Amino acid sequence: MPRFLRFFLCFSLVPCFVQAQGIPLSQNVSPAFSDSTCSINCEDPGYRLISQVVAGETITREYIVHVPSGYQEGDNLPLVIVYHGFGGCAYYMSDETGGLNDVADEEGFFVAYPQAAYRPAKEDTYWEPGFNGGESIYEDDIYFTEQLIGHIDEEFSVDLSRVYASGYSNGGMLTYSLACLRGDLFSGVCVMSGALLDEMDACDPSQSVPMIIFHGIGDFVLPYNGDEYYASVPDVVSLWLDHFQIPTSTLNSAELNGGNVIHDSYHGGPSNTCLSLYTVMEEYGSPGDHVWFSQDMDGVSPNVGMWEFFTGECVGVNGISLEVNDGCSPFPVPFEDQLFLGNPGFGSATYFMYNVQGALVRAGRVRADGSVHGLGDLPSGCYFLRTSGTTLKVVK
Repeated sequence: MPRFLRFFLCFSLVPCFVQAQGIPLSQNVSPAFSDSTCSINCEDPGYRLISQVVAGETITREYIVHVPSGYQEGDNLPLVIVYHGFGGCAYYMSDETGGLNDVADEEGFFVAYPQAAYRPAKEDTYWEPGFNGGESIYEDDIYFTEQLIGHIDEEFSVDLSRVYASGYSNGGMLTYSLACLRGDLFSGVCVMSGALLDEMDACDPSQSVPMIIFHGIGDFVLPYNGDEYYASVPDVVSLWLDHFQIPTSTLNSAELNGGNVIHDSYHGGPSNTCLSLYTVMEEYGSPGDHVWFSQDMDGVSPNVGMWEFFTGECVGVNGISLEVNDGCSPFPVPFEDQLFLGNPGFGSATYFMYNVQGALVRAGRVRADGSVHGLGDLPSGCYFLRTSGTTLKVVK
């Protein structure tokens, strides 16, 4: 461990006396002390340590894991990792996300809140985007993330095909970096009020990960329209579309909350991935700020919207149930611009429509009367429409 870090830890911390969990590369350290400025983290019952021995020195990194209610040993569940902002503590992030743990309890997934290391150059806790130190959980936050996933999977049982990253502010910077450099680790990423620091030409072109972005026009820290330090959000979206080779012609734009939120969605490219941008014009009566957003967007909270995006919006036909619901009879057959789903109970739900190749061709809200509008530009053919856990076969 670097001398400056050892000195800082010795004189600045109120240590958490805990049992460290071992990982394959590490030596078990029991008991152990936390290498963190956030001594409050250990008050959470989900508090864990990862340890690594480098040149005879033991390095530890922290995280908090939320286990969904009803979890039973052996359950193979998805994992959402949430990276806090600059200067933050993992302990507070579950509150700052505005009820993500409640969504996890309802939907059945783990949530991990890792702790950023103290960085002397930043004089606070900070996530370092990019590859920075090889196989060191202190130097390299991407490597730390790899070990974090394995560490949780070792204690519990993670569905490694359904691991998702999300980050706020500086945590969003790391999330972008993970999508750029290690997109193979994730089935989706979410950035809340973040900024892109990586050079896109360094990104792995073979990795296309579904991406959802939330950003407010009143963000005073990472301005929506950019500044001398950060690219604008539209420019960042354009860079990712180019990287994923998603045609800009696939844009589907919708106004939510009476125009206070603009939802732009894109899909396609060689990997049939998608990108979704929520521009928050106004939240709770004020311009969209530098926050983890929480106000419902047309009745759906950002947390639920994020989870629905992760689990549905970019899933092709091979990833959805093709057991067509015979209890519903969509009409007319064939449809033109409007389609009635045959069940008013679908009203106001989110729908996703796929072609027979598995490409997402349309997404939006079912109207209150159980109908879907604005389909006139779709080519004639067979489609699968998924909503409320039900798949319907429809013909245009």
